[in-house]
Amino acid sequence: MLYGLIIMNNLKSTWIVSTLLIVILFLFTVYPSTDAFVNVPDPFQQIFRILLFIAILSLMIFILTEMNNWYKRCRMLTKSSDQHSGEKENAVNAIGLHYKIDTSENYKQLVHILTDIIYSSLMAQSVFIYLFNPDEKRYILQENRCSHKSKPLPSFSAEGELFSNYHFDAKPELYQASQIGPDYLKYYQNSPKIGTLMLAPVNVNGFYVGFIGTDSVDKESWGKEDLDLLVAFAELFGNAVLQIDVVDQQENYIRFFKDLFRLNTETSLGIEPHELYKQAASILKKYFSFDKLTFAFLNRDQSSELTIEYVEGSEADYTIGHEISIHKGVWEPLIKEKLPVLIRDYDKSNVEFRFQPEDLKIIPFQSAIGIPVSPSSREGGGILMESFKTDNYTKQDVNTLALFGRNFTEILNRLTVYQSMKDLAMIDGLTGIYNHRAFKERLQIEIERSRRYNTSLTLLILDLDKFKRINDTYGHLNGDYVLKKCANIIRGSVRTVDTVARYGGEEFAVILINSDKKSCLNTAERICKNIHTFLFEKDGMTEHMSVSIGMSEYPGDGDNLQSLISSADMAMYRAKRAGGNQVMLYEKES
Repeated sequence: MLYGLIIMNNLKSTWIVSTLLIVILFLFTVYPSTDAFVNVPDPFQQIFRILLFIAILSLMIFILTEMNNWYKRCRMLTKSSDQHSGEKENAVNAIGLHYKIDTSENYKQLVHILTDIIYSSLMAQSVFIYLFNPDEKRYILQENRCSHKSKPLPSFSAEGELFSNYHFDAKPELYQASQIGPDYLKYYQNSPKIGTLMLAPVNVNGFYVGFIGTDSVDKESWGKEDLDLLVAFAELFGNAVLQIDVVDQQENYIRFFKDLFRLNTETSLGIEPHELYKQAASILKKYFSFDKLTFAFLNRDQSSELTIEYVEGSEADYTIGHEISIHKGVWEPLIKEKLPVLIRDYDKSNVEFRFQPEDLKIIPFQSAIGIPVSPSSREGGGILMESFKTDNYTKQDVNTLALFGRNFTEILNRLTVYQSMKDLAMIDGLTGIYNHRAFKERLQIEIERSRRYNTSLTLLILDLDKFKRINDTYGHLNGDYVLKKCANIIRGSVRTVDTVARYGGEEFAVILINSDKKSCLNTAERICKNIHTFLFEKDGMTEHMSVSIGMSEYPGDGDNLQSLISSADMAMYRAKRAGGNQVMLYEKES
């Protein structure tokens, strides 16, 4: 608008000067009989006429140009104004959509303003807002306004005649001087002289959370109307706290969904289960309170017991690798019925034990929450969180944890599909067991796991004795038959958790986890015996085979992949030199 006025003023000045110039030229040319121009020659008068014509024409062109420019500028200003208005509107919308609510700051402002209003409205000597902490049975000061030297305490214990039971049956109360007992003023360190005291409970969603109090040195300072006003303030405060809590809870849910999304999208397909459990636990820790978190799954060869695969929290209890009984324990509904578990108090529940019979008497866990985890590609399991506090979990917590569990299950399913595809590329086409590459990868993983948990593992290297004669005598098809049968015999002689691989040619390898070589000696001898006693019959071939086995142990015989394989190899060649069909343990050279 200001810019338009400037344009108009400049245009007006130009018109005045131009008009004045035309009038002067007109007087000197149109009226040549004027005394001043009587003796002016005709050529000069013609020149003045031409100048007048040029002046008028120039003025018309100038006026038209300026009018056109003025029109364009007005259009530009209108467009700029509309654009500016749009930007303001967009800015307002942006604020409405993305405004970050600082609930803690809002709460501080709320209690501060409310305290000032109560202080002014009731002409009080002191106003104080306390919230109740049920775990510690203490009242925590939120805000106060006080005109005398004795200030309300930052916190005080819920005990004494007035406050020991106030949180059980809180009602608005008005106390006059004669009714105020010595412990009614527990919120002061040095109690001043008080003539009147009012208390109004603060309830959120029907639950008592604290109180608003006022006192005065004057007797009978307030009446019932004043108490009703304080009650109205308490109700207003309770509603405001509820709204702030709702907003805070919504923000918490948003953060929870974002963390779930990141876990779903950023989890590497090649991640180890332990690392996945660790990432999942870090999310649960942010949104749940627990003293122990346990991930457990059914044993593949034992459907009546679970094995703990990850633990976080209390260490004076069962840990990774321990087995869990199911029948009548807290895990039974998770595994058998695929139902979530909510235990507010172990002592009042029908659960007989947590992980093993009688363990509730050992460590005093009080409440628990759990969900089933049932990936389609493996045995079922679950996630259990426990607390030393009673009533630490709610039905809402169960729903939230169940949502997490469904996402976690899908992640496990994806990882299992990936692992299956990976296994296909790492399976020996002839024998159906792991190939050389897969063997080395599995051995490295198991070494790292043993290093992490300070456990042992045993490696067997097996070589079929005099296998070349089978190929030379009966042909390669019969040789392939012998290799496939030996692979089946070896696989059937060890546990399902152990790894069996074809190391190369007629050599095999077995990784026996969580065991030392002496305890595995019987397993190795059983493999040796099973192969030697089996009769290999095919297309006119009737043969017995034998195998030489070398054993090494992590970390005693080698603390890395190469040294462990080298030690087992050396032991295997000793067995061959001794005639074969036997087991040799690696022994360090003295």
